[in-house]
Amino acid sequence: MRCRLMQTVLIAVCLTGCGAAGTGQPLSKADTDVGGKVSADVRSTGGANVFNPYMHERLPSMRGQSAENELMLKQMGSDMQRIEGEAAHRPHWRQELYPVVFGDPKSPHEILVLLDFADPRSEKIWQAVVEASRSLTASQAKIAVFANSRENYGTDLMGLAIWLAYSRPGQAVPYLSHALSRWNAIKAEQKRVKGRAASFTNEYDATVNPSDYPLHYHYLATLRPPVPQSEEPVVARYCYDAGNVNMYQTVQISSYYKVGSLPAVIVDGRVLSSVSAGSVLDALK
Repeated sequence: MRCRLMQTVLIAVCLTGCGAAGTGQPLSKADTDVGGKVSADVRSTGGANVFNPYMHERLPSMRGQSAENELMLKQMGSDMQRIEGEAAHRPHWRQELYPVVFGDPKSPHEILVLLDFADPRSEKIWQAVVEASRSLTASQAKIAVFANSRENYGTDLMGLAIWLAYSRPGQAVPYLSHALSRWNAIKAEQKRVKGRAASFTNEYDATVNPSDYPLHYHYLATLRPPVPQSEEPVVARYCYDAGNVNMYQTVQISSYYKVGSLPAVIVDGRVLSSVSAGSVLDALK
C-alpha cells in the first residue's frame, strides 16, 4: 500500500514540475501523447461531471501513450496506469479525486473551482463562488475544489479541505475561506515586517513570527469537534498525501478544459471568462 501511495505522490510531483508551477500553463505538450493529441478515451464533447468518480468508473486521462507503448503494455498483460487504480486502495479516494465541499456529488449541475493558493486572486474568486452557493440548494448543484499551488504549502492546505469534506461535513467551505484569506494576510504582514514575503514551501514559511502556530495546525483546534493534539500529525500526513492526489487531478482537469492559468472556475463544462457570483449563477441556468 505504501508503495502505491508513493507512486501516486511521485506522479503528482512530476506533473507539477512540467505543469502549472511557475509557468501559468497547467500542462505542457509533454503531458499529451505522441503527436500532441489527447488519449482516445478523452475525446468527448466535455460538459459536466466528466471527472466525477461518483458518476463514472473510468475518468479521462490526459497522459496518452504511443501506439508502440500501448502494444507493449498489452503484450505484458497490463495497460496504462490510471489515477482511479492508483488511489482506490485509499478509503476516501473519491473525495481526493473530486472533493465536493457543497452539494450532492450526483446533483445535475457542477461548479469546479481550480485554485492556486499562491495567487492572491484565488481568495476573491473563491468568495464569489461562496456567495453564489447561498442561492443554491444541495440538490441543484455541487462545488468541487482542486488546487495546484505554485508554492508547495498549498498542497497541505488543500489536503485539509479534503479531510474536512468527509470528516467534518459543512466545515470545508469556511475553512477554505479562512485559509485563502490568511495566506494573503500573512504575505502582506511579512512584507510589512520583513520587507518581503517568503515562498511558502512548508507550514513554517507561512508565519510572521517564530512563535506563530502554523496555519492549518491552528485551524484544527477550531473545528467542531477539534482535533486532539495527539492526532494532529496523522491528519497532517494525510493532508499532504490527499493534496498530491488532488493536484494530479487539477492538472488533468486544466488540460481537458483548456484552462490557461489558475485560479479558474468551470461551470457545467464551460470555463468562465469572468468570475462573479452572478456569472456563476447565470452559467447554471
